[in-house]
Amino acid sequence: MLPGPPPPAVRALRTAVFVDEQGVPAELEHDAADELADHAVLWDDAGQVLATGRLLDPAAVASLVTGPAGWAAAADDEPVGVIGRVAVRGDARGRGLGRAVTEALERRAAQRGLTTISLHAQVTAAGMYARLGYREFGPRDRTVGIEHVWMRRALLPGLRRVRDDDGPELERLIGGIWAEYPGCVLDVDAEEPWMRAPASAYDGDAGGRGYRGAMWVVDAAGAGVGADGGADGGAGPAGRLVACVAVRETAEPRRVELKSLYVAAAARRRGLGAALVWRVEREARRRGARFVDLWTDTRFTDAHRLYERLGYAATGQTRDLHDLSNTTEYYYSKELPNLR
Repeated sequence: MLPGPPPPAVRALRTAVFVDEQGVPAELEHDAADELADHAVLWDDAGQVLATGRLLDPAAVASLVTGPAGWAAAADDEPVGVIGRVAVRGDARGRGLGRAVTEALERRAAQRGLTTISLHAQVTAAGMYARLGYREFGPRDRTVGIEHVWMRRALLPGLRRVRDDDGPELERLIGGIWAEYPGCVLDVDAEEPWMRAPASAYDGDAGGRGYRGAMWVVDAAGAGVGADGGADGGAGPAGRLVACVAVRETAEPRRVELKSLYVAAAARRRGLGAALVWRVEREARRRGARFVDLWTDTRFTDAHRLYERLGYAATGQTRDLHDLSNTTEYYYSKELPNLR
């Protein structure tokens, strides 16, 4: 993955495909957004470019271009990235390289905390994107004489902002996960009263009773987790939560705290935990934070491995909560990398 500007060989391939082959004006093909885009590039053994594509992050390119229709926010104003300029060399087509480029850009989008991807597909390529899970939205249009359609795919299906009426489901989710660990006891009223009105709690003031932050949940129906705990392609019960995560500001400038990352057993091993952490990191950047901190129960060893894989470092600091669960926590911290 290459941050812009794209190397000359990438520009040459795009010129050959879009300008020479399809008649797109050169001044439209190479635009200012290239400078701040992420570019996926596939090379052959001789060092020649076989395929390429780019990802536009609205937070990165907002100062350069006016957002296209595909940037219209998804549900709950979640950030939407745009994939484009997917080109495959003529003699390399039919080998799945367009799909490989698109999937690489999706992985990069997830790392940026983008939760939805849009693309302005040529109608002749719409079938490939449909097989990757993209769905058409809006009317078709003609751009430089070529029929196009906007398509969209959720990278975090089922994700939405928490509501106050999610309290009972959060209690079920978190209580069920705590029950996997001997000695963990959830008493909402005594120790976790924020669950009674979670949206209100995270819309509060850091200096008062509430948190200045945000919380997200993942609905089973959108995530494709069935009532029996298995994957069922989206037929799970609406409103039943399978994951959550939150972030709150702290008294220290440029630092936020990651809170309440929980993924139900039925939804694990799908990359959901990592994607939720990346969503928090995006929100942290939006709030001007440079560091993300977290405290995690010493018993949650799977979570420790996830955090460490994502770049969080154990500081060696611990604390005892003196709660009903007799909890001791480890302190982890991560300095957010510059994505540009």
